[in-house]
Amino acid sequence: QLQLPLGATLLGTILSSDKTNISNMTGGRCAHPLLISLANIKMAWRNKASSHAFLLTALLPIAKFVHPVERMLSVLSDCLMHQCLDIILEPLKQAAKFGCMMSDPLGNL
Repeated sequence: QLQLPLGATLLGTILSSDKTNISNMTGGRCAHPLLISLANIKMAWRNKASSHAFLLTALLPIAKFVHPVERMLSVLSDCLMHQCLDIILEPLKQAAKFGCMMSDPLGNL
Protein backbone atom coordinates (compact mmCIF):
# COMPACT_ATOMS: atom_id res chain seq x y z
CA GLN A 1 0.00 0.00 0.00
CA LEU A 2 3.00 2.30 0.39
CA GLN A 3 3.44 2.20 -3.40
CA LEU A 4 -0.07 3.52 -4.08
CA PRO A 5 -0.42 7.18 -5.10
CA LEU A 6 -1.96 9.60 -2.61
CA GLY A 7 -5.75 9.17 -2.48
CA ALA A 8 -5.69 5.78 -4.25
CA THR A 9 -7.75 2.87 -2.97
CA LEU A 10 -6.98 -0.80 -3.46
CA LEU A 11 -10.02 -2.97 -4.23
CA GLY A 12 -9.95 -6.74 -3.83
CA THR A 13 -12.06 -8.89 -6.13
CA ILE A 14 -13.58 -12.33 -5.69
CA LEU A 15 -14.23 -14.63 -8.64
CA SER A 16 -16.63 -17.53 -8.34
CA SER A 17 -17.66 -20.28 -10.75
CA ASP A 18 -19.60 -23.53 -10.64
CA LYS A 19 -20.93 -25.85 -13.33
CA THR A 20 -24.53 -24.96 -14.16
CA ASN A 21 -27.17 -26.25 -16.57
CA ILE A 22 -28.09 -23.34 -18.80
CA SER A 23 -30.62 -25.05 -21.06
CA ASN A 24 -32.82 -28.06 -20.46
CA MET A 25 -34.87 -27.73 -23.65
CA THR A 26 -32.01 -27.79 -26.16
CA GLY A 27 -29.98 -30.78 -25.09
CA GLY A 28 -29.00 -29.91 -21.54
CA ARG A 29 -26.12 -27.52 -22.26
CA CYS A 30 -23.79 -26.71 -19.38
CA ALA A 31 -21.41 -23.86 -18.69
CA HIS A 32 -19.40 -22.35 -15.86
CA PRO A 33 -20.83 -18.90 -15.08
CA LEU A 34 -17.99 -16.63 -13.93
CA LEU A 35 -19.19 -14.26 -11.20
CA ILE A 36 -17.28 -11.30 -9.77
CA SER A 37 -17.70 -9.38 -6.52
CA LEU A 38 -15.75 -6.95 -4.33
CA ALA A 39 -13.88 -8.37 -1.37
CA ASN A 40 -14.80 -5.51 0.96
CA ILE A 41 -18.50 -6.50 1.04
CA LYS A 42 -19.31 -8.41 4.23
CA MET A 43 -19.68 -12.14 3.59
CA ALA A 44 -23.12 -12.38 5.23
CA TRP A 45 -24.39 -9.75 2.80
CA ARG A 46 -22.42 -10.92 -0.25
CA ASN A 47 -23.64 -14.53 0.01
CA LYS A 48 -27.35 -13.60 -0.02
CA ALA A 49 -28.74 -14.10 -3.51
CA SER A 50 -31.11 -11.17 -3.01
CA SER A 51 -28.19 -8.75 -2.44
CA HIS A 52 -26.98 -9.07 -6.06
CA ALA A 53 -23.40 -8.62 -4.83
CA PHE A 54 -22.06 -10.95 -7.54
CA LEU A 55 -22.24 -9.91 -11.20
CA LEU A 56 -22.21 -12.35 -14.10
CA THR A 57 -19.00 -11.65 -16.00
CA ALA A 58 -18.97 -14.50 -18.55
CA LEU A 59 -20.11 -18.01 -19.32
CA LEU A 60 -17.07 -20.28 -19.58
CA PRO A 61 -17.47 -23.25 -21.95
CA ILE A 62 -17.37 -26.89 -20.94
CA ALA A 63 -15.79 -28.64 -23.89
CA LYS A 64 -15.86 -32.35 -24.65
CA PHE A 65 -12.53 -33.27 -26.19
CA VAL A 66 -11.80 -36.45 -28.14
CA HIS A 67 -8.32 -37.76 -27.38
CA PRO A 68 -7.01 -41.32 -27.09
CA VAL A 69 -5.15 -40.58 -23.83
CA GLU A 70 -7.69 -40.02 -21.04
CA ARG A 71 -5.32 -37.94 -18.88
CA MET A 72 -4.98 -35.42 -21.73
CA LEU A 73 -8.69 -34.64 -21.59
CA SER A 74 -8.38 -32.84 -18.25
CA VAL A 75 -5.19 -31.08 -19.40
CA LEU A 76 -6.95 -29.79 -22.53
CA SER A 77 -9.98 -28.73 -20.51
CA ASP A 78 -7.80 -26.87 -17.99
CA CYS A 79 -5.86 -25.13 -20.77
CA LEU A 80 -9.10 -23.97 -22.39
CA MET A 81 -10.39 -22.66 -19.05
CA HIS A 82 -7.18 -20.72 -18.38
CA GLN A 83 -7.11 -19.25 -21.89
CA CYS A 84 -10.71 -18.07 -21.48
CA LEU A 85 -9.91 -16.55 -18.07
CA ASP A 86 -6.88 -14.73 -19.54
CA ILE A 87 -9.07 -13.13 -22.21
CA ILE A 88 -11.98 -12.28 -19.90
CA LEU A 89 -9.84 -10.87 -17.09
CA GLU A 90 -7.52 -8.78 -19.29
CA PRO A 91 -9.31 -5.47 -18.44
CA LEU A 92 -9.00 -6.31 -14.73
CA LYS A 93 -5.28 -7.05 -15.19
CA GLN A 94 -4.80 -3.73 -16.98
CA ALA A 95 -6.61 -1.87 -14.19
CA ALA A 96 -4.41 -3.58 -11.60
CA LYS A 97 -1.26 -2.74 -13.54
CA PHE A 98 -1.93 0.89 -14.49
CA GLY A 99 -4.77 1.92 -12.17
CA CYS A 100 -8.26 3.04 -13.07
CA MET A 101 -10.12 6.24 -12.17
CA MET A 102 -13.51 5.48 -10.66
CA SER A 103 -16.20 7.68 -9.24
CA ASP A 104 -17.25 7.68 -5.60
CA PRO A 105 -20.85 6.93 -4.54
CA LEU A 106 -21.72 10.59 -5.17
CA GLY A 107 -20.39 10.48 -8.74
CA ASN A 108 -17.24 12.55 -8.10
CA LEU A 109 -13.90 11.51 -9.57
